[in-house]
Amino acid sequence: MDRRYIDDHHVVARYLANQLTDGERAAFEAYYPEHPEVVQEMEAAARFKVGLMKLRETGELTPLLQREQRPRWQYVAAAAAIAVLAIGTFLLIDRTPAAHPVLAASIDALHATGRTPLTLTGQYAILRTRGSAVDAEIEVPPAGQALELRVLPEFAARPERYRVQLFRMSADDSMQSVAELGGLAPDIDNFVSVFVDADRLPAGQYRLTIAGDPDTDARDKESAFILRMRPAPNDPSATSR
Repeated sequence: MDRRYIDDHHVVARYLANQLTDGERAAFEAYYPEHPEVVQEMEAAARFKVGLMKLRETGELTPLLQREQRPRWQYVAAAAAIAVLAIGTFLLIDRTPAAHPVLAASIDALHATGRTPLTLTGQYAILRTRGSAVDAEIEVPPAGQALELRVLPEFAARPERYRVQLFRMSADDSMQSVAELGGLAPDIDNFVSVFVDADRLPAGQYRLTIAGDPDTDARDKESAFILRMRPAPNDPSATSR
């Protein structure tokens, strides 16, 4: 892992949110002890985030962001308040539950602190379906389940590293980003596997894309697939969706 990979894949932010794959985490934890500037960057990001959360909770953030003319000393005081709150709560970061990722490179990586492990309930091959508007129909499983999506890109990346993005599609075809995961290596059959926390994907239509990682020769290539998450037959809301 090098600095370019860290910047292109937002490694610092994802590390703090516990969203790195096992391989990325191992590589990053081997890298940053030799690069003090990365440690300083992590500390700054974590402190700033915690400080903003505390200001929001106390109701002080909105007045600080209002666009009005203030004396210079008030801006200095606001910055100092953020710094004090962040430093005071920085040591609590490791005690808070990890964010629950939507996508992961392994079933174990979906497990968050303090959460019951997910059960793998199904495996789906995602590949181009000619003559159909939907490439895969997937039934929403019960709570506490995970799905494995095996995605077949329509191109080869060199070196063999891919990134997957998932978007939720609205009725007007607008899209909202749900999750993104990079640094994925293909299996021997060229499929790229990602594991999905099914609890985080309600019934509806999704767009899944796979592209080469930014440091590959396929960074500008992309395969896109349409997924339809169907409610289970015994879901009382099934007829209304």
